[in-house]
Amino acid sequence: MGAMKTIATFAEEHGFDAADVKDFAAEWMPVVDTDWPLWGVLHSYRVMEENGIHEADTEAFMDYLAICAWDVEEAGSKFGDAYSGKWESLEEYARQSIDDHGYIGLKTGRTREEVWVSYRDIQRFCRENDLKEPEVDLVTWECNYTISRNGHVFESV
Repeated sequence: MGAMKTIATFAEEHGFDAADVKDFAAEWMPVVDTDWPLWGVLHSYRVMEENGIHEADTEAFMDYLAICAWDVEEAGSKFGDAYSGKWESLEEYARQSIDDHGYIGLKTGRTREEVWVSYRDIQRFCRENDLKEPEVDLVTWECNYTISRNGHVFESV
């Protein structure tokens, strides 16, 4: 019931209909305990329209809004550059990206520096030397990408 009071109070303070706010928030937010997420969610459609974000990307935008700590203006300005699509897992996204772009991210042994190398060269080297192909280094991907609870992948921008 605490969330309901927050919704009603928020609606009254900002001139929204409490029932509309409750329905809208229930669809996009699993837990409502402060005004900040409500403010972000309620202004999301305006920000999406201002930034040319398609209505079909609403779920992805709402996930990104949470990643941006409910800062709707920041989420709106960065979403286009950050969004990488919907995937079963970050590993699946990494594998597809490697297939599409032909490069794999690895950490070097001594310096732990991140390097990107040609995956086709690695495959050829492994074939020629009867070696197993390297696994996708998810640590490298997790440093640069986030996957939401709904499977939307976002690049850090």
